[in-house]
Amino acid sequence: MTLDQKIAFGSAIIAFASMIVTIIFSNKSSRSSKESLSHSQKANEYAQTANSYANKANEISIGQTETAMREQIALARQRMEDVGFKLQEILRGRKKENLSPEEQSHLSFLETSWNSSVEGYINAYEDACGKFIDNKTDPTRFKKMYIEEIRNICDPKRESYARHMHPEATSKFEAIWKTYKEWHRHEK
Repeated sequence: MTLDQKIAFGSAIIAFASMIVTIIFSNKSSRSSKESLSHSQKANEYAQTANSYANKANEISIGQTETAMREQIALARQRMEDVGFKLQEILRGRKKENLSPEEQSHLSFLETSWNSSVEGYINAYEDACGKFIDNKTDPTRFKKMYIEEIRNICDPKRESYARHMHPEATSKFEAIWKTYKEWHRHEK
């Protein structure tokens, strides 16, 4: 065998060995890719499951927030009604100037309590509207539940609320006004 033949034979052996090594590594790479794809699909399934649990947790949180808001508003309304009944009880159809000094003193205290309870009631709605604006409530349900009361609170003819809400420019209840405007922008 000549030197050229030996070189050609050696090159053929090296090429054959390279081809076998390439086939072996190609098979290993293919198996690794399939395993990687399988792991990726499982990871995606786990991520979807985790996302589903996160969505359920968010729905529960929104429900708890809405329940707490309703309770806060109901308590504030109850306090306002209780004070209102006490005011009516002391007046019993009489005018303020016809009350005894003791009754006038008690009436003055009740009027202060009334103003405080009205402000507490409006504050409960301010908090609820803030949560609505921050997307911490279901917007459709929130609007359905509170549209009328928000309209009443912003109505300048409602004397109980007017001193807190009007003029709008000086009112500290910005979330209520923002919600009111969003819901009633086409009514003017």
